[in-house]
Amino acid sequence: MAASELFQSYESDYTQLASTIRQKLDKDAKEQRGEQRKATLRRVEMEVEEADEIIDQMDIEARQTTDKNVKQRLQVKLRSYKNDLERWRNEAKKLASTADREALLAGSSQHRAISPSNESDASDQGASQAGLSQAQAQRARLLNGTDKLTDGQRRLDESHRIALETESLGTNILGNLRTQREQIENTRDTLYTADNSIDKASNTLKKMVRTMYQQRFVTIAIIIVLVFLIAIVLYSKFS
Repeated sequence: MAASELFQSYESDYTQLASTIRQKLDKDAKEQRGEQRKATLRRVEMEVEEADEIIDQMDIEARQTTDKNVKQRLQVKLRSYKNDLERWRNEAKKLASTADREALLAGSSQHRAISPSNESDASDQGASQAGLSQAQAQRARLLNGTDKLTDGQRRLDESHRIALETESLGTNILGNLRTQREQIENTRDTLYTADNSIDKASNTLKKMVRTMYQQRFVTIAIIIVLVFLIAIVLYSKFS
């Protein structure tokens, strides 16, 4: 598959993922509250990282494009896509901050709502405190689970990063091998041309040697004829 075709394939994947991210940020996360919004924002964060990896692949393909005009156009697209990712990250942070403030305010309101209105009612107070402790314990377990999920996602992202670096290294090695192969082919063509030139020069030298021998033979023949004629003239003169 050509580099441009691979770029278009990655771009199609990115476009679909970008549509999903915009849907979550522009609609879902703004309509949701509490843990539901936090879960949506966590999914957005993972999808943004996935989109970032796709952009890295697109960047690799763009660098391999030999047409300068096409490469420049692809680089402009990539810069636009990276700006979108940065904007989505900032929006997700703002929505997450809003969700934390709402959770804090809701917790304060709930605490005030369950505070004993009658200090003399000790049993009601104990039940309210037990309910609050249970809610805190559940929140602690939820936060612990979130931390584990975040840590797992971090390790997964690190694995993806290493895989991308390995792939990039392999791509560079293949590019170097391709360049060396082209150099070897060019050298072979040069040697082939030189060999043809040597053959032509050799043929020319052979023709020159053949011509030289022919000229020598003609010269010898002329000398023999002249000697013979001189001999005839001398013989005629003294007879």
